This record gives sequence, structure tokens and C-alpha cells, in this order.
Amino acid sequence: MAKYRLQFTKYGDMKYVSHLDLIRLFTRIFHRADLPLAYSEGFNPHPKMSVLLPLSVGFESACEYIDVEFRDGVGMLDCMKKLKGKLPLGMEIPQITQLNETSKKAKAIRYASYELTFTNPPSEKEIEDFWSLAEINVIKKTKRSEGLADIKPDIMDLYVADGKVFAVISAGSEANLKADLLVTAMEQYIDGFIADDYSVLRTGILDDRGTPMM
Repeated sequence: MAKYRLQFTKYGDMKYVSHLDLIRLFTRIFHRADLPLAYSEGFNPHPKMSVLLPLSVGFESACEYIDVEFRDGVGMLDCMKKLKGKLPLGMEIPQITQLNETSKKAKAIRYASYELTFTNPPSEKEIEDFWSLAEINVIKKTKRSEGLADIKPDIMDLYVADGKVFAVISAGSEANLKADLLVTAMEQYIDGFIADDYSVLRTGILDDRGTPMM
């Protein structure tokens, strides 16, 4: 068996591919590349692969991760070579690493970094004032409930540069703040700011030390 973590990108139309469709897409990609996927046992076997932190539909990303297991010994260079030319437009695989007992698990994810681009972005002063608020309360929905929540503790970094807003926010199993909810909060608290046309690019998935998962 060979277990790998692949970093991949989602640009352009790839941002509309849902999590389930992404798994199906990778299954086809590995088959076309003649890479022997390992499958679970049982009545309904499925390929042994998982996306570390599924991305919201409509968001682009420069840094997504998928863990995959192959049946036979497949070298990293051979894997990269076989995948070349098999990826759809908007997807690239910049890095691949072999997984072992010391590799970071998905449960180690604590933060994600984002680049937010607005037609009419808030000013640096507006972002500073927003982040300096004692509380930032917004309606937060989960699978089980909906209610008012203070998202201030989930914002690790927030600043403006080159007309874009950059943010590092909570992600993972312990706490999770979606980028679009952060934008909703900005609309709510920044006077006159309306995010009628904006894009989201995820730039990193980080552990508790703020280092990449790969």
C-alpha cells in the first residue's frame, strides 16, 4: 500500500464542483492515470480517499488537500508523472507527500487563510475598527441549530493590502468560521459597506501553530 497527501488547486469553473463531485472526479482522474486506487471492504466498497477540509461551493483555492491510498507501491515521482495531463482546467497538483505515522491528521487543522476581493473594498481603517470590536455577533447556522454567535474569537488575523482583505479564521472540528459569514459580519458592522460582488480564495489550511498541513 502507498498513502499520499496531494495539494491541489481549484480555480475557474472548478469552484462550482461540490465535495461529493470532487471525490468522483478524483476517482476518474486516478483511473485515467492508471493509478491503482485502494478500496474499502464490505458490501459497498468505496475508494480510500478523503478531502481534509471541504471547500464551500463558489470559492476558489490555491491550497486544498486530499489523502489517497493506492493498492500497489506507487512512487511519488511516478504518481506526479502519471497525473500530468490528466487534470481538468483549473486544477493543478503543486505538491505531493507520502503519509506515515508522524503525518498531521485532519483533526490537527485549526485555521484557514483567505483572500477576499471586493468591487468596493472596505478601507484599512474600517477593517481595523471592525476587528477591534469587543464582540462581533452574527446569526450562525449549523446542521443542528441556528442562533446568535460571537465570531470575534474565531478571527486570528484580518487586514487590508493591495485593495484586498486577508483573513485567518478558525477551521476544523473544534471551531469553524466560514469566510462568507465573516463577510456578512463585515456588512453588518461596517457602516455603508455592501459586499454585492466579491470573490473568495482560500490560500492555506493550517495547524495550531499556523503552519501548513503539508
